[in-house]
Amino acid sequence: MDEKTLSAALTMQGSEITEHAIYTRLAERTNDPHNRKVLETIAEDERRHYEIWKSFTGRESTPNRRRVFWYVMIARLLGLSFGLKLMERGEELAQQFYQGLQGDFPDLDAVLRDEQRHEGEILN
Repeated sequence: MDEKTLSAALTMQGSEITEHAIYTRLAERTNDPHNRKVLETIAEDERRHYEIWKSFTGRESTPNRRRVFWYVMIARLLGLSFGLKLMERGEELAQQFYQGLQGDFPDLDAVLRDEQRHEGEILN
């Protein structure tokens, strides 16, 4: 894998583990059972995506704590819906990024489908 591709994979890997942490924290703070289940499902998908990227890079990543704090704080101050709408923009960018990398990495079709599903779940 060339340096540019490795860098892109590491970026996505870090993003996935960070999103896993955000969705997990939001699920823990949500009282609504339906919302909690949706957030837990998305968090698990993001963890699985992280593992896929880790299999490509062979490296560990840690969540971006500032980003986790930011989104959790936004959701606490301005509401879960507002925080999730901000995150949904990130899901759209991830989809575009994945589409550009589909030829370089196997298994990205499944990840792309998950990201598209997440966008719909978040909006609902």
